[in-house]
Amino acid sequence: MNGLVEVKDVRKNYNGNEVLKGIDLVAFPGEVLVVLGKNGAGKSTLFKLIGGLAEQTSGEIQLNQNNTGFSINEPVFYEHLSGWENLAIHCQYYNVSEEKIGYWLKKVGLSVENQQPVKNYSLGMRQRLVIARCLIHNPDILLIDEPLNGLDPKGIKDFRELLQELKEQNKTIIISSHILSEVQSIANRIVVLYEGKMVLQTLAKDFSTESPTVFENKMINWMEGI
Repeated sequence: MNGLVEVKDVRKNYNGNEVLKGIDLVAFPGEVLVVLGKNGAGKSTLFKLIGGLAEQTSGEIQLNQNNTGFSINEPVFYEHLSGWENLAIHCQYYNVSEEKIGYWLKKVGLSVENQQPVKNYSLGMRQRLVIARCLIHNPDILLIDEPLNGLDPKGIKDFRELLQELKEQNKTIIISSHILSEVQSIANRIVVLYEGKMVLQTLAKDFSTESPTVFENKMINWMEGI
């Protein structure tokens, strides 16, 4: 398949319940792959397996590049520290310079001068900090569960533009989203999960002529198993 991320016949069982059922997908450099599915479809489990936070019951996951930035489920920060201080700890963890902290704070729309603790951040500010933390060590693979969650319209627009920059840098980007109107504009390929099965894997350009409403209805039908 020759992608940076390759998932081959992956299954995952929890307490005898199979939550992922033979998933096959590949993500290539310079593309955005969006994983769709209603709550409980298996998206977060798939992201955890790809990110190395859990181990599949069977099948194979291969990352052909070890440098990964990811955020899965509710992001965890040092709540008593500022955004800058949180990113500094992240830099130490990855053994990279702190010189890019200011750049990435500005890039995601956060103030460099803001020294308030993260516990006082709004949901949108926390989401912006998540994106900065995922990118500050210059990963080749970006894996973010619901990156648009909590962002205002400008934040969504900024993220869309950032994704385009990352694609031009040949990054491999895998995200999930419930905002289907954005999926149509940012995705190169779309995967839909339903009850742990991959029921659709398609090129987004196949829907380029669809109106947003038609696209939304088709995706919802796939997500509902219709």
